[in-house]
Amino acid sequence: MKEFQTETRIESRRARVATKRLQGTVRKVAKSCTQIEAKLCTMDERIVAVEEDVDTLKQQNAMQESQMTDKRWKLEDFENRQRRNNLRFLGIEEGLEGNDIRSYMIKLLQGGISRTEPLGLE
Repeated sequence: MKEFQTETRIESRRARVATKRLQGTVRKVAKSCTQIEAKLCTMDERIVAVEEDVDTLKQQNAMQESQMTDKRWKLEDFENRQRRNNLRFLGIEEGLEGNDIRSYMIKLLQGGISRTEPLGLE
């Protein structure tokens, strides 16, 4: 009977030691889970901040693209206007100039503008 009691005590101690080890392991796992949870919360906050920044940058980019398109249209309009060498004179009948528009306009302008030096057109 003593042997049985001794074996029972040994088994009981083994069970307690195993239980303590298991409890230690559970504590370690719980601590690890808590740390992982904290890291996940931090990462989630950072992801939200990055997404907000990306949304802001997308809005700014869209606005700048719109402004850039407007500027391109204005630049193209200015370049087209700069290339034009046309002068329009209103109130002058068509066909009076004959074949030499330049000479006709010089005579017309000299007659309407009083200058001491001769007029020229480029």
